[in-house]
Amino acid sequence: MSDKPFDLGQLDGLDYDDAEPLLDDYQETLIELFVNSPEGEEYCKTYPDVGSWISHFIYYGFSYEGSTLPSMTVADVESIIEDLFPRKVTLLSPEDGENAIPELLAFWHFVQREFRQQNATSIIEYLRDIEPEFQEIMEDSSKFGIAKSFVTMGHKAGFDMTTEEGMKQFQQIYNAEIAPTLAAKNSDMFGWSSPPISGSGFHPSKVSKEKQKKAKKMAAASRKRNRTKKK
Repeated sequence: MSDKPFDLGQLDGLDYDDAEPLLDDYQETLIELFVNSPEGEEYCKTYPDVGSWISHFIYYGFSYEGSTLPSMTVADVESIIEDLFPRKVTLLSPEDGENAIPELLAFWHFVQREFRQQNATSIIEYLRDIEPEFQEIMEDSSKFGIAKSFVTMGHKAGFDMTTEEGMKQFQQIYNAEIAPTLAAKNSDMFGWSSPPISGSGFHPSKVSKEKQKKAKKMAAASRKRNRTKKK
């Protein structure tokens, strides 16, 4: 990693097209800094897999809300946690989300100390308040987007929705059996129909599994380097 201080506000003022080439490196570098921080080291004692919820948070905040870490308000964070996460992020088991708020709390404590961000105080307070409700929010099917509903339905039907093969298998059944029933029901009730699912773009999250694995691998390597330095 470069010795040059990390610019937390490097995405400020950029539109998505200009920021997109920078976004992966921004997230990965920031996660590595967090992992090697006192807050990150303490968090990793309980949760060794780190980075995916931070990546989700940064990605959705910028891509959907147009907000960056220095400019975020509690309202922005509320939208990410209570709207975008339950709409976009699929938890295939309740355990998948148990580290979400702890990771974001540790991360914002890091941001507050390392970058002296004044908005961190109110965001940390909000995250503490919402933590007891987070699992219920993520499981509220009324908030699910089309992709999450599709993946959740396939998972409950016994398909491995973490693989391309499993998704395609359920897609065939969905289009042949489920979509026509939904289309008829929707048409009768609201005057519109539910189209078949096409393509292979449905995924539990816009942040790909490849990116999550890359972040976790990078974080693990960073922790290993850090332990070596301390010997």
